[in-house]
Amino acid sequence: MNLTGRKTIEVWGLSLRLFHWILVVSFLASWWSMGRDIRVHILAGSVIVGLLLYRFIWGFIGEKHALFTSFKPSFLAVKQHFVDLLGLRGRADVGHTPIGSLMIFALLTSLFMLALSGLSLIGLQMNVGVFAGLEANYDTELLIQSIHEWCFEALWVLVVIHLAGVLVESLLQRSNIIKAMFTGKKIIKEAKDL
Repeated sequence: MNLTGRKTIEVWGLSLRLFHWILVVSFLASWWSMGRDIRVHILAGSVIVGLLLYRFIWGFIGEKHALFTSFKPSFLAVKQHFVDLLGLRGRADVGHTPIGSLMIFALLTSLFMLALSGLSLIGLQMNVGVFAGLEANYDTELLIQSIHEWCFEALWVLVVIHLAGVLVESLLQRSNIIKAMFTGKKIIKEAKDL
């Protein structure tokens, strides 16, 4: 704790931080390998599937700020957060902000759809994986391919918004959130109820 009315607390545990950074690397590897090396693309996608399974489980049994129940925003909380952002007022949220919580759910949902469509495609096109032997007509396969590509593009948009949000919140909260995702420790206003 320091003398300026702010203190440093442990927010994100090692397992959640590892999940986050391995997911970042896997997502970038899948993007880089698209059209270059299908083996790397499938491997990166498989890692993402495993990470999503871990995150789903950890969202129910993990540490406090990893639990899905710890970041379920209400309409009023999101509205107030939006008003705070427009007024350039920082919040003293320990974990995710209300809008940040919505972003996490949007990212996880998009990643799940991306993974599901990718698993479907390798089942259809290569007859491997959990959907091996899956049969579909050409139009259905094209639809699944379109969903996979759309989810990937949507994820890039969400990632850019997520990064912009992290930068804005870091400035408004006067807390380096990017550093916190490496160290697990976040600087918050001391008056905030933990």
